[in-house]
Amino acid sequence: MTFYIEVKEWQDGFFHARGSKDLGLRFQIGHHKGEDCPLVPLSSPNDFVVLDNNGIHEIDIDFCGCLGAPSQVAQLLNVGWYPATSKDPQTAATLSLLRRFHTLNLKARLPAYDFYNGLALLRNGSGLRPAPARLPQFMHMVREYRHLQMCKRAGRIHDIRGLAGTALGELAVVCRACPQPGINLPEGWENAPPDIAWIYRLLVSEDANFKMKGRDHSTRDKDPTLGPGWAYMVANDDYLKHLSTHIDQDEISHCVSFAALWSANNKRAKGLRASGVGSVSCSRHELFRPRGTGDLQKGEKYSNMDYLFFSSLIGITLLTVVASYDIACQWSRNFWARASAMPAKLKLPAGLTMLFKVPKFHLPPHVKSCHGPYSFNYTKGVGRTDGEGVERNWSWLNWAARSISVMGPGSREDTIDDLCGFSNWRKTVDLGNSLLRKLVLAIPQVMIHSRTFHAFTDGLRGEHEAELRDWDALIREWERDPLGSAINPFEYPVVEAETMADVMKRISEEDHARVVKDGASALQVKPAGFLLAGIDIQEDQLAVALEAKRRTRTTIQATELQRKRTVLLGKVAALQDVQNTYMPGLRQWIAQQEPPLPAPDNSRPETIKIFLPSSLPAAARETVCLPQLTQNEDDLRQAQAGDALRELRSNLRTRTFAHQFKRKHMGGQGMYTKSQSLQDGIEDRIRIASARYRAAWAGLLALRGPGDWQTVLQELRAEDVRGINERVMNDEEKADNKKARLLAGLTGDGSEDVDEYGEAIPLTVLFNLETGEGTRHASWLWYSTMGVGEVDADGKLHADIRVEWSKARARADRWREEVVLVEEEMRRTLQYCQWKAQWWEEQLDLRQDVTPELAEGLRAYGLEQVARERAWAENWDAKWQPVRARAAMVLRDDVEDVDEQVFAPIEVDLEEDAREDYEFDDFNEEEA
Repeated sequence: MTFYIEVKEWQDGFFHARGSKDLGLRFQIGHHKGEDCPLVPLSSPNDFVVLDNNGIHEIDIDFCGCLGAPSQVAQLLNVGWYPATSKDPQTAATLSLLRRFHTLNLKARLPAYDFYNGLALLRNGSGLRPAPARLPQFMHMVREYRHLQMCKRAGRIHDIRGLAGTALGELAVVCRACPQPGINLPEGWENAPPDIAWIYRLLVSEDANFKMKGRDHSTRDKDPTLGPGWAYMVANDDYLKHLSTHIDQDEISHCVSFAALWSANNKRAKGLRASGVGSVSCSRHELFRPRGTGDLQKGEKYSNMDYLFFSSLIGITLLTVVASYDIACQWSRNFWARASAMPAKLKLPAGLTMLFKVPKFHLPPHVKSCHGPYSFNYTKGVGRTDGEGVERNWSWLNWAARSISVMGPGSREDTIDDLCGFSNWRKTVDLGNSLLRKLVLAIPQVMIHSRTFHAFTDGLRGEHEAELRDWDALIREWERDPLGSAINPFEYPVVEAETMADVMKRISEEDHARVVKDGASALQVKPAGFLLAGIDIQEDQLAVALEAKRRTRTTIQATELQRKRTVLLGKVAALQDVQNTYMPGLRQWIAQQEPPLPAPDNSRPETIKIFLPSSLPAAARETVCLPQLTQNEDDLRQAQAGDALRELRSNLRTRTFAHQFKRKHMGGQGMYTKSQSLQDGIEDRIRIASARYRAAWAGLLALRGPGDWQTVLQELRAEDVRGINERVMNDEEKADNKKARLLAGLTGDGSEDVDEYGEAIPLTVLFNLETGEGTRHASWLWYSTMGVGEVDADGKLHADIRVEWSKARARADRWREEVVLVEEEMRRTLQYCQWKAQWWEEQLDLRQDVTPELAEGLRAYGLEQVARERAWAENWDAKWQPVRARAAMVLRDDVEDVDEQVFAPIEVDLEEDAREDYEFDDFNEEEA
C-alpha cells in the first residue's frame, strides 16, 4: 500500500498541503481493494501513524471485524505493515521501509536517529506541520525486525520447536571454510599422520575493543535481550554469574609498550556499564565466532576474556587450536589452571592441544624473548596467517560505536549481533573471491621463496654440509618446544663485546693494511702482475672518483684529494710505460678508432681509460694482447668479485652493528656526531666495495658474455646493497614516506634524499623483526656461492648467515603451507555448501502444524536456500578450478624443479570490487 507525501489544495492563490485525513479518507484493512467491511470494530483507531519510505503519515484506518477475521496485527502484516505493538497497535512501519533502513544502516552506516529525522523532513521541512513523535516506536520495530530476520535465515520457522528451541549460537553465520567435523572434514581426519594433521587445526583470534563502550542507560528488566546467547553475544545471565566470582581480579598485565594505551582506554570509565567488548573470530577468514563476543565491565580481565574464548569453543571436537591474542605471552600462563575452573559447559575436551601466538603487528613491541616462540612466521602449520583479523573486524564495528554506546543493554546486544551477522555474511558471499586471491598470491610466492631458499642452501652445501645438518637439527629441536631451553635459531646474536672504539680500531687497521698493500705493489715483468696493477689502478680510480663527487669538502679533504690524484697519475704513467709489452697492438688499435678517442685529462687521472683485455671488443683481443692475457684477466676478475663481495658483506654487518649500538647507547649531541662520522666512513667503504664488485662484474661480462655464471655472480643493483636483516620498503611504507615528505614541505618523489655524493638514498627498513618478514627477500649477495665462504676463527659460518638461512627456510615453509591451507579451505567450503543444501532440503517439510499457505511459503523459502547453496558450489568450483590445478602442480613436485609452465599466465575471474561492495539484498531478505 503506497502513500503520497501530501495532497495539494489550491487556496488563497497558492497550494496548501493537505493529508488524507483532511480529505475524509479512511483505509480499509482486511478486505479486497474497493470493499468495505460491514463490521468495522469500534476499536479501529482514527489517528493511526504509518512510517513509509516517503514520510510519516497520519491516517484513519478501519480493521476488518468479520467472523473469523485475523487479528489486527495479522491484518497489518498481510498488507505489509509491521505494527509497533502486538496489542491495539496505533503505529506501524511498512516492511519496505524497514528493509530500506536495514540496508542503509548496515551498508551505508546510517543511524536510526538520522534516518527517522529524515522521514520527518520528508513530511514537512518548515516545521509548521510537525510529524507525530514515533522515534521510540520506530526503534522497537527496527530491533524486532533485525531479530526476526536472523531467526528466519537460521531456519527457526522451519523447526517444529520454533524460537523456543533455538540453541546458543544457532543464529550465527558460521565460517564454512574453517574445519567442522561431521560437516566439511573427511572421515578419519582425526587419525591423519602428523605431516597432514596440521591442516585440521582451528585458528582463532581474540582481542578487546575499548571504543565499543556502553553507557549505564536503562536496565535489563526494561530492555531485555531478544535472543540471549543465540548469535554472537554471550548469554548475559550466565556470563555475569561467572564474572561475579572474579570481581576482584586485576587486569591482565602486559609485557609490551602498548601498556600505556590500555591504561588510557580505561580512563573516564565513570557512568559506563561496559568499558568495551571482547571478541573471538577465526584467524584465517575473520568471521566472528558464535557466542564469542561480550561486554567488558572494566578493563581487560582474565575472567572476561577466558569466558568469551571458552564460550566460542563450546562443542569443539578438533585436536588442536591455535589461539592468537596480542598479549598471549601473559594470557597463556596458567591457562589450563583457569580452564579447569570454568563452568562445566565451557570445559575443553581432554587431549586438546593449544598453541598461543601473538599477531604479527603486535609482536615487535614485546620483549625480545617473546619474538620467536609467539611468532606466526616461525610456527609450523599456520601458513601466512597474521592473526590481525580481529582488529580488522573492529574497524567494521567501530563506525556504530557512538550510537551503540547510548543504547540500553538489550538493544546494544541485539544490534551488535546484527552487525556481526552482516559482517560474517558479506565475507561468506565474498569467499569465492577472497580464497581465490589468497591462492593467486601464494603460488608465485611459494615458487620465489622456495627457489631462494634452495639457492641459499646450495651455496652453503659445498663446504658447510655438516653445519647445515646442525642448523636443521637446531630448528627441529626448537620447533618441538619453542618455550623450552633450546636455542632460538631465528634470533640474531647480540654483539656487545665489541665497542664502537673496537670497530674504529679494526677499520683503521684494515685501512693501514690496504695502504701498505698498495704501496708495495710494484709492476712485475709478468702478465699477471701487469693485469693486477691495472685492476688496482682501476680500483683507485673508483675511490678517487667517489671522493671527487663529494658535494662539500674541507680544505684538508681537498688537499687529500689532490694528493691521491698525484699518486694515481704516477701509477697510470708507470702502467702505460710497460703496457706495450703485454698489449703490443694497443697503440695501433687506438689510432684506428673513429671517432678518435678523447685525449686523457691528466688533471683528473680518475677519468683516464685503463686498457685491459676486457676494455676491448672480443674480435680485437687476439691482435692486441699477448696469448693467455685474456684468460689471466678472467681469473683475476673472478677473484676480484669474490673479494669485493666478502668486503661488502663485512661492511654491511659493521653498519648493522653501528646502527644498533647508536640506537641503544648514544645520547647527546657530541656522541651522536662522533657515531655519525663513523657511520659515514662505513658507508664510504660500502660504496667502494660495491664499485669494486661492479667493475669486476662488468669485466667478466665483457670477457665471457652472458651465461650461467650470472646465476652466481649477479648484477649488483642499488636495492641489493643491504644488510642481512634489512629489507626494501614495501609500497605501503613508501606511500607513508611520501605523505610525510609532503607534510614536511619536501617533494614526494624523494629527490632531496641524496647523500653527500649526490647519490639517491635507497628506501630500506632496518631491524624489522616480524612485520613483513614473510615477504622479505634477503639480498642475493648473502647466499651467492661466491659469498658464503666467510667463517669465524673456528672455521664456522657467521651466526648471521645461520639466522638468515633459518628465516629463509621458514618463509619457504609458510608459503608452501599457505598453498596447502587455501586449497583445503576451498575444499571445505564446497563441501559445506553441499551439506547446507542437504540440510535445507531436510527442513522443507518438517512443519505439519501450519496452514497450507504458510507451508507453501516455508517450502519456497527453503528451496531458494537449496538453490543458492548449490549455485555457490558450482560457481566457486568453476572459478577456482584453474588455480587449484596450478597449485596441485606446484605441490606435486619439488618446487625448485617444477616445470616452467607453472609460470604461464592464467586468467581468473577475480572480482576486486566485491571486496567492499557486497551484494546486500539477498542477505537482508532471504539468506541464511
